[in-house]
Amino acid sequence: MCRQQRGRALPAGAARAEQHLQLRLGRGPGLCRLSPMPGGAARAGCTTPLASDSASSPWPEPSPARRRGPTFPLRNLPVEVSCPPRALVQVPPVAGELTSSWSRRLALGYGMPVQDLVRGVISRPEGTRITGAARSGRELYLNGPARAAFARFSGIPLNELAARLPGFAFSHERLEEDAVARAAWWAPRKAWVAACPPCSGRSWSRHQPVLVYPEAAGHVCQRHHRWLLANCQQASAIDLRPLPEVLLAHRRHAALVRSHPEARAVMKLAAAAVWSWQVQGWQQKAGWHSPTSLLASLTGCAPSAVAAHTLIAYPDTVTVARLLADQSWQARLRETATASGTPAATQVLLEEVGRRTRRLWLGDWMAACSRAGSRPGVGAGNVLEQWVARLSGADGAGHRAGEGLWAVPRPARRPVGYGERTSYLIESSSREANEEAGRAFLTGGWEPT
Repeated sequence: MCRQQRGRALPAGAARAEQHLQLRLGRGPGLCRLSPMPGGAARAGCTTPLASDSASSPWPEPSPARRRGPTFPLRNLPVEVSCPPRALVQVPPVAGELTSSWSRRLALGYGMPVQDLVRGVISRPEGTRITGAARSGRELYLNGPARAAFARFSGIPLNELAARLPGFAFSHERLEEDAVARAAWWAPRKAWVAACPPCSGRSWSRHQPVLVYPEAAGHVCQRHHRWLLANCQQASAIDLRPLPEVLLAHRRHAALVRSHPEARAVMKLAAAAVWSWQVQGWQQKAGWHSPTSLLASLTGCAPSAVAAHTLIAYPDTVTVARLLADQSWQARLRETATASGTPAATQVLLEEVGRRTRRLWLGDWMAACSRAGSRPGVGAGNVLEQWVARLSGADGAGHRAGEGLWAVPRPARRPVGYGERTSYLIESSSREANEEAGRAFLTGGWEPT
């Protein structure tokens, strides 16, 4: 029986939403959906036996006189049974998917608004509260009772949902944990992208793409050579076949993530180092013109609109990160710093970075930039020189956890906002460039910070 028939009153809004959901699921108050059976018969989708099931049925056989009366299709007859609120449309979540993306795909299966689905699923006599609007690009946060309601409705265990949905595992600090089922539509805490459609398989739909958290290195699909973008309306990506160096860098990045426990922090420091080169005029060098022009042609945007995108500096960032994480090179830099000082060790490091990036002039160029002074937004001093100083100051066992070998000074951090980076890299007005990049879905997605 439905909740109202069991004597537990619901608020008017929640009752309407639950009634909408029950009708969408094929269940009215006290009714159970009928499913076809072999031979043209039909029975309810529960354990209640019908008269035609067997000779031992507890239901009385109708008399011949009653048999001659008007007949009705069995599927039109209500069956008074109690059915648990279980999803009839099976929509399993994809690993790493946003909870909002999964709920939207679930609502799409029922052909109803996602807000109505959420309200109907988490409605309970103790109360229900939903904060915010279900706008595109937002994450759905649930407290304990709401998460339990979604687990019961979907038929998927709570621990399995928490393993597949990163945003489902923990509640938001602004959500109260009480008997009231609470849900909120707020901005995601991490960057997200639209999953690769061929890799999504049957979960993908042109009406609702699968949105996932790329985490450390999930922003590139090696199988289909795509750099995934943050488009919540349809799957968008950059074709990487003309950029084999980006695919190679991603394979090395993935290997670093698997082998180094602090790969995220290493990439963040490397990104800050490469960013310091960018704002000091690296785009004026001929060696970096090619990726900018090629990305502009692939996206159909002007070079000024793509100058701040992560893809351009990605191969160099990975190269620096792998060098910094190399323990043999760390030992060599310690020895050089002890014998000749930190500046000499930094010069050795820059020369090796130039050799690996095929820019042998990098060490001399960075030394000249350091003597000339840094531009605003770079931070005091050189990022790599400060790292070498911390490295040489550590004992043989390495830096203690609290000292932060991979810490990046706040003034030297690479800006997270696309518009802020654009303002440093181009001389013309950045507003038009940011708008153009936004139309191409370049302003969101994975970042190494």
